[in-house]
Amino acid sequence: MTQQLNEATPVKEDAIPLPACLIRQQDGIFVDLSLFPVGGFDVFIDSLFGDGVRFRGLDYRLLTGLLYDYDSIMEAHGIAAKLRLADDVVPFSPKRQTLYKAVKVDAKKQRAAYFFEPVAIELVIEEPVYGEPGEDGVSPIVGATRREVLQPTKLDVDEFIADMWLKDVRFGIDTGAVAGVISRGESVRLDVAVQLDPTPGSDAEIEEACNVLHRDNSPKLLVNGKADLRKFQNRFPQIAAGARLLKKKSRILGKPGYKVDGEMIASAIPQDEIDLYAMSGPGTRVEIQDGCEYILAEQDGFLSLDVMSNNISVTEMIENKGGISLKTTGDLSLTGNEFIEHGEVQEGRVVEGKNMTFRSDVYGDVVSQGGFILLEKNMSGGSARSYGGDVTSNGRVFNSVIEACTGQVSLQYAESCLILGESVVIDRAVNCDIVAENIQVGSAEGCGIAGKAVQVNSSSACRSKETLISMLVPNLSVLDAQIAQMSREIEDCNLIVEAKNRELALLKSDAEFAKYLALATSIRQGKIQLNAAQQDGWQKMTAKFAGSMSAGSKLSAEKQEQLTRAQAFLQEQAHLLAAREKSCAGIRCEITEVAGDTSVQSMIAPNGVAAFQKYQPGEIRSRLREHDVKHTRIFSDDTGSLVWSYEVAAKA
Repeated sequence: MTQQLNEATPVKEDAIPLPACLIRQQDGIFVDLSLFPVGGFDVFIDSLFGDGVRFRGLDYRLLTGLLYDYDSIMEAHGIAAKLRLADDVVPFSPKRQTLYKAVKVDAKKQRAAYFFEPVAIELVIEEPVYGEPGEDGVSPIVGATRREVLQPTKLDVDEFIADMWLKDVRFGIDTGAVAGVISRGESVRLDVAVQLDPTPGSDAEIEEACNVLHRDNSPKLLVNGKADLRKFQNRFPQIAAGARLLKKKSRILGKPGYKVDGEMIASAIPQDEIDLYAMSGPGTRVEIQDGCEYILAEQDGFLSLDVMSNNISVTEMIENKGGISLKTTGDLSLTGNEFIEHGEVQEGRVVEGKNMTFRSDVYGDVVSQGGFILLEKNMSGGSARSYGGDVTSNGRVFNSVIEACTGQVSLQYAESCLILGESVVIDRAVNCDIVAENIQVGSAEGCGIAGKAVQVNSSSACRSKETLISMLVPNLSVLDAQIAQMSREIEDCNLIVEAKNRELALLKSDAEFAKYLALATSIRQGKIQLNAAQQDGWQKMTAKFAGSMSAGSKLSAEKQEQLTRAQAFLQEQAHLLAAREKSCAGIRCEITEVAGDTSVQSMIAPNGVAAFQKYQPGEIRSRLREHDVKHTRIFSDDTGSLVWSYEVAAKA
């Protein structure tokens, strides 16, 4: 039991000398940890016990701690602590030393056994020698004799510790068991000391540093608290820049053990083969924070764990190999920049993202917001819609909807599909409905096509259904009416200007007023300098013609107003004429070979392709197959070729 030293007290002058780290006070011997030597304390103990001196009231646990586990003592109490070690140091008499017999230590020095039995100590006693009795009958003491006798005694725990040290038992004494046997006076063989086995350490480990590293395939919860069984809660974990991903837990060294003679038993060194730098992949870095080694995310993105290479990375690209189905992923709403799917997309599944690549067949619906869609295999019964990007298929597309209204659709083979885009390029289209500004088809078979610039290498029928091409032409009536209105407005302005000119001419026909105007011009330009007398006359003349000047200024302002209006109408008319010309430009149809029933007609579409985007797929197909009196027939035959351009008379 340790006791903290509170205050210093004087040292006994006749006391046994102690090293500087041991302080003798009235209430005991204290050890000053700030002065305790890193090594050599066992030498002092050797010398102390060897010189026939022992501790009284020794704290054996503290003694062995100082000798064999000093770090734990320091950690528990701090370097400034002063701990009570014993009551005092006192002589260990040779006679008392003889009470202690040999101790038996096994060959491996794992145990020390001692046989306890009653003990007696030899004492020399003096006995008086009596002489002859005196007259009073009392025998006087005439001398003394000495003799040795054995007196029963008991062993002492502190003496036992000192004796065992001298007999090379320096660690692991069970002082409680020893004290119990001594107090009871038993005759028993007892293991008085047992070795301490080393404490194993722990190998270095990897620990997750955040709670979003794992996918959560539970149903996604909606705002109203209901579960959306079509979507998972967190299929692709998203990581923020700077987030801690993995933490390296450094190996922890074990504590050594000790044999009963104090020999250290080393603990096995734990493994430390974890290299975070080797595990850190693209988008991550290794950094030491709070004294620990972490893998951090360098950018916002999605977590990728490669179990084959034991590599972790954070990228803007999500790559999935398990396919899209209700069982594997559910419907996906992706926020990453790029997504690559290696497996099939199940019928009925919806994938929303940006730049997306599908390397297996797609049977569901794919929606891109501002990115591309690349179908490397086939699509059947699904849809691919890109709002702001392109759609490309390197396989075959069947009975699907392909849409890229502000981008390009590029297909190798399409059958029974609805295709909308700003530009459409198809190698072969069978029974498809196609709407785009610019359309290029290698082979069109039984297709309904509407566009402004259409080029077909070969057109034919499919199952008695002709290929019908509708050339989207503008409705010029509104523009022409606006242009005519501008002409009328300009003419009205010109008539008013002419009237104002006539009024100004009449005003200036007065010879005297005309002379005043000429004189005013010369004075303003500095050609004529007036003296004081002339200034008075000039002011009178100015007052005389003030009314005429005011009328002339008003007419000039009104004339200028009409000229400005006429100029604005001219600019607006020029803008309308340019718009008219632009709406008619580039409308062209070319069919290199007509190999089956093919018709070409013009279709008035004021908003061009945009007019079709508001319709449902069924309505679009119906409109592309219309033969209406409002549509002007351009071509109809099952052989031949066609080169046609839309021409409209120039507007005067």
